[in-house]
Parts: sequence; C-alpha cells; structure tokens
Amino acid sequence: MTYVYVLVSGSDDLYYEQALMSVTTLRMHMPHANVIVLVDDKTEQSFQDPNRQALQALASIVPIPFNPDVPKVDRSRLIKTSIPSYVQDSFLYIDCDTIVCDDLSDIEDFPAKTAGVLDGHVHLADHVHRDMFLARDKKLGFHGTKALDGNINGGIILAKAGKESQELFRAWNDRWKYAAYQKHDKHDQPPLNEANYLTGMQMALLPGEWNCQPAHGGLAFLGKAKIIHYYSSEMQGKYYAPYYQLADRKLQERIKQAGRIPEDIMKMLGNPKFQFNPVHIVSDKRVVSIMQSPLLFTFAEMKMNHIHLFHFFEKQATFVRKLGKAVLGKHH
Repeated sequence: MTYVYVLVSGSDDLYYEQALMSVTTLRMHMPHANVIVLVDDKTEQSFQDPNRQALQALASIVPIPFNPDVPKVDRSRLIKTSIPSYVQDSFLYIDCDTIVCDDLSDIEDFPAKTAGVLDGHVHLADHVHRDMFLARDKKLGFHGTKALDGNINGGIILAKAGKESQELFRAWNDRWKYAAYQKHDKHDQPPLNEANYLTGMQMALLPGEWNCQPAHGGLAFLGKAKIIHYYSSEMQGKYYAPYYQLADRKLQERIKQAGRIPEDIMKMLGNPKFQFNPVHIVSDKRVVSIMQSPLLFTFAEMKMNHIHLFHFFEKQATFVRKLGKAVLGKHH
C-alpha cells in the first residue's frame, strides 16, 4: 500500500507546512511506509528554499509538469483526480490538512476496491449543507449526491489497484474538467460523487475514524481516530476561532519561519487527539440548522460593526419572543 499526498504550494500559502505535519505524523506511526507526495513543477522548484526541504527526507517527491499559466487550484485538482496515472500500486490518498493518529496498515484489509468517508459523517437528510449540495448538483447536471443520499468527502480515498480505481478516477477527472471549465465550479467533491454514480456506485463507506472531521460530527470517532481532518479552508475567515490547535495559522506560520517543526509542536503531534482549544459547541438542533443562513451571518456582522443596531433588533426579538410565550401559555 502506498500513502499518497498531493501538494501544490507557494510562498503565499501554508499547504507545505500542513503536508509536513501530516507526513511527519504518518512517519511516527509507520516509519517504513511507502509515502509519495505528488507535486507540480513549480512546487518542486520551491523546494530549493532551505525552509522547504524537510519534507523530502520523509517522502518520495514526484514532480508533474504543467504549462506555466495553469492556476494552482487547477494543478492540484488535475493531479488529485489522476493519481492512478502516477501511482500503479494500491493507495490511500490523504489530504494535506490532516493529522495521522495511528498505524494505517489495517486499511489493506478493508473489503472494497474503492472507499471514502461521508462528509460530516451523516447522510444527506442530516447534513447542514444539504440544500447547497443539491443546488450545486442541479447546476452541474449531476446526480451522485442524491443517488448516494450522502456526500463522500474527498479528503481520504482508498483505491486498490485494478480497473475499479482506474475507472473511478478517470470519471472523476473528466467530470471535474467539465465542472471547472464549462460550469466554472472547481470544487472536487461533487465530481467525485458523480464519478461514483457513473461507475455504478461502487465506492464503499469507510468507518468515520478514517476521516475524523471534528468540526462536523467527528467527535464521536475521535477516540478511535486514524486520521483527523481539520479542514484548513475553514481556518481562513477573519473572525474564525480555530477549534483545533494544530490548525491554527499562527502555529503553521512558526513552522514556515523555522523551516522545520519546533519541538513543542512535535510534542503536540505526538498526542494529536488532545489538541483542542476552548470552544463553544452548539448542540441545539434549531441553531445548527441555521448556522449557514445568510441571516445568521448578517446579525453576526451587525454585532461586530453596528452594535447599537444589533441591540435594537435584539430587543424587538426579545419582546416578540416574550409575547409569543405569553400567548402560548394562555392556550395551555
């Protein structure tokens, strides 16, 4: 089994540092594993920087050439959806924004040719982004999400050598190009789920511990987690408070400046299931159901920038809520 990463990174991002942390944790548990990092030619050139050489001691770097004008996101997606073209062995693909928590060799015994973990660890009806997923599929003319009644997360993908994996990735690459260049949507998950649909729904569902997503229902799988997937894309917001310490951009910036992983961060990587910041966990289903509502974000922005206006609306809502309770109380 080969463990595969895809890295497209420059001086203006932290993807290299995320990959370094992930591969380092994999090596902690599997020092002799075959680890390959597929990179584009620009990323390979960036390894000439002394602060970007630590990864080469941990994994085999496989460069892939592109025309100079191909954007970074396209390079990343085109490599990711074509992995069997560069890796002939059975492989487990792992996103860079992950932390490996255990030996992964058990994956070889999983009884399926291709597999992944449900996004958010839930089926479609219970997913907070259900409407967005269906709307995007409708825009793209896709059927995979509805057919599966779920959305397979592209962060961890098992692909055993053979025609099933080749067909899945060939369809994924084709559907991604269609979505990106004809529909102007460069997300990789909708084409993955559509590829699964077009190839006969052969992807199996791995247990949640293989792609533990703590921000999206993954806490139930944290105890047995093989891989923690912390979603670096969600750490970009100006007001975002990172729930996971290893996802903190300030911590990753320290690695970038040092060109290596400092000793205190290495200790954190050795105990990854306990690196959480104090956060408020929302468990009220009524609140969870509107967490992506534009109305919620409008009030959040209002509180940050127009506090007096926010207090005005808050008082009105408090009055209406009290009135409603009083009316309901009379009827009971």
